[in-house]
Amino acid sequence: MTRNLEENASRDRKKQEAILVGLKTISGRDTPSPLVSVIIPTYNADQFIGQAIQSVLDQTYRSYEIIVVDDGSTDKTKDFLRGFAGQIHCRFQENRGPSAARNTGITIAQGEYICFLDADDLWTPHKLECQLEYMDRHPDIAFVFSDHQDFNARGVLPGSFLENKMIFEDSLIKEGPIQNAFLMLLQENFISTPTVMVKKACFEETGLFDEDLWSVEDRDLWLRMAAKFTLVCLPGILCKRRVHQSNISRQSELTLRSRIKVFEKNKRQFSYLAPAEIWHSALANFYCQIGYVLLENDQRKHAAHAGVKSLKHAFQQMFKRRASSSYPWILGINLIPAALLGRQFSRIIFQPMKRLFGHKGLSDHASSDKKS
Repeated sequence: MTRNLEENASRDRKKQEAILVGLKTISGRDTPSPLVSVIIPTYNADQFIGQAIQSVLDQTYRSYEIIVVDDGSTDKTKDFLRGFAGQIHCRFQENRGPSAARNTGITIAQGEYICFLDADDLWTPHKLECQLEYMDRHPDIAFVFSDHQDFNARGVLPGSFLENKMIFEDSLIKEGPIQNAFLMLLQENFISTPTVMVKKACFEETGLFDEDLWSVEDRDLWLRMAAKFTLVCLPGILCKRRVHQSNISRQSELTLRSRIKVFEKNKRQFSYLAPAEIWHSALANFYCQIGYVLLENDQRKHAAHAGVKSLKHAFQQMFKRRASSSYPWILGINLIPAALLGRQFSRIIFQPMKRLFGHKGLSDHASSDKKS
């Protein structure tokens, strides 16, 4: 009997050792319990994925696991991932979009903290160390983000992401909690997804990424986070984001439809966190913008419907504030006859109005949700 007990104990020890080895193989870390889970969703990014993974392996902080979720790639992504065998944990699934890919990673993550890195972006070597150091000093904080720089095939572009958010002046340049973060996020998305570090426990209160969204899904989640938790900005540049033609934010109609859904959904949940005129002003602009995109694609019926929705929100905005911007009104009204008379009429009327009112125009509408 004693011999049987010893044999059972030996088998248990070997089983535990195998589990520990397996965990180490999955995460590429020095300990079996990672503090941080790094989630990298990828779809047909074989030319970039290796550099993204290597930027995590080059971190000065080592207690992490790397979870790569291949969202149905049809290129050579799997071949590149094999080159990191023993350093990453891979999960393969059918193409379901960036939200589903990140959610898969969150679900299987073992770390106390969750970080995201897009397959075409890079971290600076001190990213994890810098953010964890702040978290250690402020255990009550559950969500931090940082600044990033854009780069393309020719090199790093001038300026930084937060420097370009002039609407907020210096409120994002100083380290510390963001005041009125929810209201600020309604005006512009100032949180760069690959710079985020968030406690995994937060998702129990906010839920995960909305899998029905294939664009602006990050802004939707950050709004829910801002409604529940304090957000902190660490203004140093801890990430470099790649600019190229395949960025999903280039898809105008998809981005605008997603923005409308995000704002309408969050308005239902958190209307009390922002003045009514803010919600109506944003939706009036979004419906107006997508109306012209639809008109350009010769979808006249849908363009006219968007124009009506834009005017409806502009009306409601007018009753909620003393002065109303003329932009949604003038351009929204123009959508109705433009939808009846066609794209050429729209161009003749719209371009002079755009110059008259000094608006940047519809071509810039995706800038604040870059690569969402």
